[in-house]
Amino acid sequence: MSSNSRTQRVSRAMWLATTAITGAVIMSLEIAAFRLYAPYFGYSIYVWGSMISVVMAALTMGYAAGGPFGERGRSDLPLYSLILSSAVYQLVIVWTAPWLLPRFARYGDFAGTSLATLVIFAPSMMALAIAGPFVIRLLARAGAIGATAGKVYAMSTAGGIGGILATSLFLVPRFGTQATLLIACGLSAVTGMIGITARRGVALLALIPIALIPIMMIIRVPQRSWPANTLWARESPYNLVRVAQSGSRRLLVLNDQGSVHTIRSQASEWTGYYYDAFALGPLLVDARRALVLGMGAGQSIATARAAAPDLEIDAVEIDPEVVEAGARFFDLPTHADWLHIHVADARRWLAQVQSRYDLVQVDLYQGGPYIPFYLATVEFFESVRAHMNEDGLLMMNVFDVNPNRELLTSIAATLKRVFPSVMVLPIGSSNHIVFAFSREQSISSIRDQLNRAPGGEVFSRLARTATRRMAELDAPDGTLVFTDDHAPIEEITRRMIANAGNQ
Repeated sequence: MSSNSRTQRVSRAMWLATTAITGAVIMSLEIAAFRLYAPYFGYSIYVWGSMISVVMAALTMGYAAGGPFGERGRSDLPLYSLILSSAVYQLVIVWTAPWLLPRFARYGDFAGTSLATLVIFAPSMMALAIAGPFVIRLLARAGAIGATAGKVYAMSTAGGIGGILATSLFLVPRFGTQATLLIACGLSAVTGMIGITARRGVALLALIPIALIPIMMIIRVPQRSWPANTLWARESPYNLVRVAQSGSRRLLVLNDQGSVHTIRSQASEWTGYYYDAFALGPLLVDARRALVLGMGAGQSIATARAAAPDLEIDAVEIDPEVVEAGARFFDLPTHADWLHIHVADARRWLAQVQSRYDLVQVDLYQGGPYIPFYLATVEFFESVRAHMNEDGLLMMNVFDVNPNRELLTSIAATLKRVFPSVMVLPIGSSNHIVFAFSREQSISSIRDQLNRAPGGEVFSRLARTATRRMAELDAPDGTLVFTDDHAPIEEITRRMIANAGNQ
């Protein structure tokens, strides 16, 4: 085999490998972008949709430019120069994103996400997308254009699959979002450097360390700027988890700094917030076994046990870092024989167990104000009721600040498809505890039970408040009922937040 033939084979292999690498980097950046945005824009489908739309627009422009760009010469130097330029841009962005994102967040989850993606990710992705059509042009000079295009698309897609799996299953959970962005940057830089120096002999040996600088900088990656009251922070596969101290209270904050999911007073087991209302459950049903779906750091467990000290509890929490935060900072008794913690998705867990409960607490939020749609549908509530005893009670926290209570009303209508009696207790101006009974109940009988609540200042105050404010929750004809097929919870929640901001 001649030296020229061998060189051509090496070049073709390198070009195909380049399409796989650029495909992997593009998908890695897309997965990391969603995690990078969470503290500023939340985890809603609007963030996903706007981000993906801008990414697809950038890829479209890159694919369109790749063909004419490849026609300009027979060398691959422009391609690898572009990939290296993309790496430089990625590196700059890693250091400037913490400054840029709070400013884009002012424009909301749709416009803000679109602008952020346009500035932070679109230029790099457009440059990387050029690789596919450029390589097709390089390889097509040897003929068999159809077969060549098929190989390039296959390699790019295979690389994308690898990038998704590596980022979602290993890089982000193990190293975090910023380190993942730097690894993608380093991979782009190495690819660009190798392509540029491949025909320049030993110069490659001197330039590879330069290309590896972004990866080596992982140990010096700029840390997220947390408020001064932060005690602990971790990044999990599901959330950015932070524990903060505010006076005598501990706060569990997920993603957005205003998204508090557990409050624990170090002076008392009572908080003055909606968590305390979960103590009403054991006053309304003879509860021996309870199920907690959406445990957080465990405050609702503490209040329920205060009302029923012998209560045995199964608690389901999807985020292992939240469980660790609860154990370390919120006195969550993870080793108690009466508490069994399951790290799992609530609906999947229900499908796998046969246990039955007297009391069920539901407080399921996706690291912000959004309830995951499949955890508030008729099918979900049917699954919950199948695990409840005949005299069981479901208690659900619903966050709704809209004056017309659109979300709360739809959840009530959905629950009424499954439970014979549904009532609501407003807590402050935003939280509502919904009570769904397995047996027919009247508001008068509930008030009678609350009036017979045990002694104690806190219990008496809770009972008096509930007696005065609890009411049957009416859902007018035509109210939307959530099903697995149609549950626009994110749209309703987004409308709710927008209306609250305009008041």
